[in-house]
Amino acid sequence: MADLKQLAQYSVPAVSVGAAAGLIAGGLAAFVGQPAGWAVLTGLGLGVPLMVFGTGYAVLVALGKVPAGVFAPAAVYWVIAFPLALLVHAVVTEWVVAGSPGLPPEPWKFLAFRALVSMGFAIGFLWMHEQIGRLWWPHILDRNMYARRVVEQYTHLATALEARKAATGRGRKNRTA
Repeated sequence: MADLKQLAQYSVPAVSVGAAAGLIAGGLAAFVGQPAGWAVLTGLGLGVPLMVFGTGYAVLVALGKVPAGVFAPAAVYWVIAFPLALLVHAVVTEWVVAGSPGLPPEPWKFLAFRALVSMGFAIGFLWMHEQIGRLWWPHILDRNMYARRVVEQYTHLATALEARKAATGRGRKNRTA
């Protein structure tokens, strides 16, 4: 059975990525002159769904359902999660601006376009998740089985890549001699 406290600790980097996206959205809304309340709700409307979906991805990695550091599973996950997060953001924005929640016009087209641009978010999410994680997970490694498992996966991946690089380098040296 999963240890929820350990999963929550392990997921801090994923939550941080969603929070950063929310802060950026809220900051941009304030920068373009939106009232402070609108800017805060814009940040929360985007940040909270991205934190929730980011945690979902982190839990999948922690439980071994998705391999750590591999782009394809992250891309598949975010092609679904990113458009849904932006749909929540659009509904919240409509609620704030118009006074009642509502879907964007042509919601299927809205979702389809966001699915297309989700690859960029998936790349950024994966990169930030790993960058924050490499700083966070060593701090909890001795008391968090999920952090330990994922760090071991990254270590194994790095060792395999280094061995491949060394083998390729030796192969080139033999061919040139």
